[in-house]
Amino acid sequence: MRRAERLPAGIDRALAPWEESTSRRDFLKTSGVFVLGFSGVGGIGVAGLGRNGPRAPDEANLYPDPDFLQLDSWLVVHDDGTATFYVGKTDGGQGTGTAMRQMMCDELDLAYDRATLVMGRTDMTVDQGGSGGSDAIERDALAARRVAAEARRVLLELAAERFEIPVDELTVSEGVISAASDPSRTATYGELIGGRRFDIALTGRNVNETTGLAPVKPVRELKIVGQSIPRYDIPAKVDGSLEWAVDVTLPGMVHARNVRPPFAGARLVSIDESSVRGIPGFIRVVHEGNYVAVVCEREEQAIQAAENLAVEWEKPATAPFPPSEDLFDYMRGATPVGAGTGNSPRPRAEGDPDAALAGAAMVVEAGYDIPFQGHTAIGPAHAVADPSDGQMTIYTNDMKPYSHRTGIAEFLGMPPEQVRVIWMEGPQLYGRTAADDAGFEAAYLARELGRPVRVQWMRHEETAWDTKGPAFAIDLRGGLDEAGNVVALAYRARIANYAHVGYNQADTVLVAQLMGIRPERPSPGGGRGPDAMYHIPNRREETRAVRFPLAFETPLRTGNLRDPNGPQTTFAGESFIDEMAGASNADPVEFRLRLLRGSTDDDATFRRARSIAVVEAAADAYGWDARPSPPAPGDERILTGRGISYAYRIQTAVATIAEVEVDRESGRVWVKRMVCAHDCGLVINPDGLESTIQGNLLHGISRTLYEEVQFDGARVTSVDWRTHPTLTHRDAPEQIDVVIVNGDPNPDRPDLPHYGAGEPSHRTVPAAIANAIADATGVRMRRIPLRPERVLAELMAAGL
Repeated sequence: MRRAERLPAGIDRALAPWEESTSRRDFLKTSGVFVLGFSGVGGIGVAGLGRNGPRAPDEANLYPDPDFLQLDSWLVVHDDGTATFYVGKTDGGQGTGTAMRQMMCDELDLAYDRATLVMGRTDMTVDQGGSGGSDAIERDALAARRVAAEARRVLLELAAERFEIPVDELTVSEGVISAASDPSRTATYGELIGGRRFDIALTGRNVNETTGLAPVKPVRELKIVGQSIPRYDIPAKVDGSLEWAVDVTLPGMVHARNVRPPFAGARLVSIDESSVRGIPGFIRVVHEGNYVAVVCEREEQAIQAAENLAVEWEKPATAPFPPSEDLFDYMRGATPVGAGTGNSPRPRAEGDPDAALAGAAMVVEAGYDIPFQGHTAIGPAHAVADPSDGQMTIYTNDMKPYSHRTGIAEFLGMPPEQVRVIWMEGPQLYGRTAADDAGFEAAYLARELGRPVRVQWMRHEETAWDTKGPAFAIDLRGGLDEAGNVVALAYRARIANYAHVGYNQADTVLVAQLMGIRPERPSPGGGRGPDAMYHIPNRREETRAVRFPLAFETPLRTGNLRDPNGPQTTFAGESFIDEMAGASNADPVEFRLRLLRGSTDDDATFRRARSIAVVEAAADAYGWDARPSPPAPGDERILTGRGISYAYRIQTAVATIAEVEVDRESGRVWVKRMVCAHDCGLVINPDGLESTIQGNLLHGISRTLYEEVQFDGARVTSVDWRTHPTLTHRDAPEQIDVVIVNGDPNPDRPDLPHYGAGEPSHRTVPAAIANAIADATGVRMRRIPLRPERVLAELMAAGL
């Protein structure tokens, strides 16, 4: 089995026991290590993993689930006192693994550089779900800390037995335990394990509640947490030595390309295989239902075969969806899903919004439109599947390897124990991406051919057929009293997400849809409104899904996109808050603070107090001068303005200020500066947090200024970087200021929680930019993206 020339020694040693025919289960039966698995980043690459090794004839299932209630499923301590952590999370380049390693080393009392980390291998790490929901640090890290603390407790008891003194007479530092009365009496963690398993049972109703007997350390005792330790994954990415998922090659591997229908809802009529038989390396055309793929020995041959294959398709009688220019009229006029059936969701209401609106001194109304947006990963989806020995191994960068495994097993009709997924780094992340689909396709084709298959999507395929973040049409009405206070708010949204696809579902992945497989109960769709702690005594919120004529086999299938629905609903909600502030002649920051302070009630995580803190911190860091918005625009070609947006996501509170320059002759918007005040509780790695927030903001700028899926009623027409542009270096802000806030009323509490940061700041960006444009020009942009031609048209309509 081939090994990487530059595989880190710690990871190399950690993986060695599982190579060839030795399973992790057998290794644990005979080894003298103990294993602690938690959520974090993997640095293993494909090297040393290779094809499935030979197995004993009686070993039918090579890949059982690691038991999260066994300490030996979570961490290995080696003879030299180093440790390897095994975690059921993945890292999309945000430093999750580095942060997890910091926390676990702190609880274990081990130096950071004495540990390594393995992530997202379904046969080696407990099932913590992979990535999603910005929950790795907030939720999964707690289990990791508790298990590491339990390992430390057991090691201290082993040392107490060795020294024949009570545990409270021992000290521990960086993996060395000493007798307090005689520091010369020491034992390393490696010495204490002594070739034995720990055989310690943990407790917990699920993996997130896993715990031992030991408590975690109070915040003041954490030494590694809070340090800006450099991410361990960066050097290999910079020098090119990292093996990405796209780099996987296996002996005997062949290459496949999909042949997608030319329009949504097409029915396959015929295939002329003779059109590609003459291509060197051609192996086979595989098709079932409307799914078609070509397989060749080399990648360029597969690309040529996919382009040349003669396929006849029949167009559906009914248009599958309206053209994108008619999208929002269609959504507002469509009958919502479930209407008249008794299954329709009821609006959420407080007080009497209709009466309050009827009695308001002023009523403000506005509608906001947000199109479908895609993941458009910089590298299209890909996967390798190996069917050797009747097993199935998938190499992928799918962020949820565990559901990838169970979904593929169900799709192929295989026991999950015969399927493993090896997560590796790659570009597909931040929601339900096409990585799900590519892995299923590779596994299906590998089973059909009986040899390893590599599937790679093309750029036009990725941009057209990847799952989309849903479109929204949102209408709001707000009532103000004589003093400019908000007395009522009515929020009505229509969302185009019927048959919304989940992660790795065997009956909704694209290959299944094209084969004619359908879920018994398609997702009815729906959603919720903006997340804010504003006190508004009378309010109603209604979000209803609408459907298109075609729900399946369509490129407009929807799935989670980074911070699902957050940027869309916050764009509408926070733009409207600004519009009401303008109607009441109030400063936008003061207006928000008044709404936040309208009640003194708070929740268990003090989201109201922390929301106030981030709004104040953002304004202070920006140098906000209080005034109503917008002022009268000047005569200059370049107009400058500032805008604020606030929201929370789960437990994290964020306020973002954007400063923009608007070119009144071209319509180009440049976000010159951004300030983001961010409260996610206990900060594990300040530099890592700052980089994560910067990434959120930049992605948000791209979605706000450029990204939109366009279609003509039969197919997606935005299929490349020209028709579906994205943020470039030219568009990057001149300055991004990140303000880390601890707004907890008891900031020095010993149990200060750590919350998520992978998505919350993302949702604040569209409204901050739109509010800044309104401040600069007096023109309100209520539809994104804010491409130059759209901005210019609105400026001209306003006479600017």
